[in-house]
Amino acid sequence: MHESLPASEPVEDVTSETEWRERLCSGDEAAWAALHEAHYPRLWSSVNRILNNPSHTDDIVQEAFVKAHREIGRFQGQSRLGTWLYRIAVNQTLDFLRKQQRLDRWLSFFSPLRDKDDDTGSSNVVPEGAVEPTVTAGLHNAELRETIAAAIAELSPEHRAVVQLRLIDEMSLEETATLLRCKPGTVNSRLHYACEHLRRKLRHAVASA
Repeated sequence: MHESLPASEPVEDVTSETEWRERLCSGDEAAWAALHEAHYPRLWSSVNRILNNPSHTDDIVQEAFVKAHREIGRFQGQSRLGTWLYRIAVNQTLDFLRKQQRLDRWLSFFSPLRDKDDDTGSSNVVPEGAVEPTVTAGLHNAELRETIAAAIAELSPEHRAVVQLRLIDEMSLEETATLLRCKPGTVNSRLHYACEHLRRKLRHAVASA
């Protein structure tokens, strides 16, 4: 059994925290295992109270420990290790929720593009309120996410990048074009193709439901 980290020791016990920080920074695997053992249950409970989803909670807490391992060299000891870990886990959770909310908003109200490519250069390629409820009727949110994820995976890297940047990360047309080093019209064309592909997949999923 690994030695437990001093999670419950008084704040005044700075020496112990310093020693543990040095062991973690040196890559001591026993120290990392002890850190995980000591703090995983509390972090898991805290994250799951926010998400109410054990599967996502498992992923996020594990990602928090991975990030802690990667960034331990930047930890200055201004707070306790447990507090630092908790902050990482909460930030990971909030990042996940922000991305999920953007994705859910798009998936739940799947907005088709205009019938023809927008040659005006407008950044509002997917117009507000352009909802096509018959596309997603009959699919639950979980099924919708799975269908969309599978359809996106079938796209080329160039088309997936546009979907990610424009629809999920909500970047502007100009930002997306700059990042992908292509013309705004190319971004619109790729987005139009991607959404047509996704719409076909949704209709097929609804017909098969």
